[in-house]
Amino acid sequence: MLAVDGGSPLLAGNGPAPWPQVLDADRKAVLDALDQATPWHWPMRTVTELEAAWAEFTGMPYVLAANSGTAALHMAIAAAGVEPGDEVLVPADTFLASASCVLQANAIPVFVDTDLATFNIDPARIEERITDRTRAVVAVDLNGLPADHDALRAVTDRHGLVLIEDASQAHGAEYRGRPVGSLGAMSGASLNGSKTLSALGEGGLFATRDEERHRLARRVLMFGEELPGQSRDYNARMMGWNYRIDVLAAAFARSQLTRLPEMSLVRQANGAALTRALEGVPGIRTPVVPEDRTHVYFFYPLLVRPEELGLDDLPVAAFRDALARAVNAEGLGIMRWQPQPVPGQTLFREMRGYGRGCPWSCGHARPGHHYDPAEYPVAEEVCLRRLVLGQSFSSFGPPNDTATMRRYADVLYKVLVEEREGLIALTRRTADSAR
Repeated sequence: MLAVDGGSPLLAGNGPAPWPQVLDADRKAVLDALDQATPWHWPMRTVTELEAAWAEFTGMPYVLAANSGTAALHMAIAAAGVEPGDEVLVPADTFLASASCVLQANAIPVFVDTDLATFNIDPARIEERITDRTRAVVAVDLNGLPADHDALRAVTDRHGLVLIEDASQAHGAEYRGRPVGSLGAMSGASLNGSKTLSALGEGGLFATRDEERHRLARRVLMFGEELPGQSRDYNARMMGWNYRIDVLAAAFARSQLTRLPEMSLVRQANGAALTRALEGVPGIRTPVVPEDRTHVYFFYPLLVRPEELGLDDLPVAAFRDALARAVNAEGLGIMRWQPQPVPGQTLFREMRGYGRGCPWSCGHARPGHHYDPAEYPVAEEVCLRRLVLGQSFSSFGPPNDTATMRRYADVLYKVLVEEREGLIALTRRTADSAR
């Protein structure tokens, strides 16, 4: 019997270990940073050590640590020379920050539909969205899988656009032998506590190969002022913010980065093991991983397929919600993520922006902008059918291992195969309650 119907939870007392994994080395790194934090100064040595380590890891010589991935992406947008009224192409299916960083420059996000196989931005749909106002493309490595950056770069180079990589969900993954964080002209990455490279709290990393873009990004980081390390003249040369990272978050992230390669191998093995274990289980589609890249499974996305269980007469949403409820009751954390394409969010549908419709109504943007999620049918379908494992609640990172993945698979097999009739009945009840 399903646990949701009164049966025994399959993972009772045997659930996954949480993420991030905190070792004594991480604790020592944070305490050492605490000891070094007075007298206060900027930049702290711990911060510059994190920047140097990410530069070495990615091969991007110019790195800035910031207080969030959102800040790092805004720094990249500004360093790309994006100005009010300019347009930046963004995936329709992503986290808000991939698009709101464009609004922070008083510029216009223009959305692009999704590749159904990889869930990343579809390179074949880029050119139809380019106008004479387009300045850059934000390519998100969604779920832990790099986007097709070579195909994207072919388009951006042809049109003279800046390719910005949003690496926030995929630290440690590789694309054609190149590490995530090095795949665009610039990259921004989150160090949010749940990420594959975690600061435990919040943090971010900006990286580039271009010294001038690094200089502009640093101005955005610190009040619009010129390079830290020189005597401050307290002269803002452009709009800047206080995007400096907390030193203790930087210390934790720096310690975690020393283990990122081995943690990434564990994640790759875990994801592959779960996919093998779920082969042939009806009602779900497991992730696709092209041969030219690796996946580190920040999320392990599943697309629900109720039609494979003969439930064509019931709404997909009812099956999705019933499956999530049943799996969670068995002790395995699964959830929806991004229930609609970003252009379907109220911010874009109502186009209020900063107020009075800016940036769309501020006189710099071309007329006629609107946002309708129906223009992105693949993203809509993904958002409708997607459930995710991973993040912090059903982690693919260590110390979880392939035995843990076997338990994940056992839950899904129980719900979708052994107790299928119970799941179907729950789906019908869910559909009835929604009417």
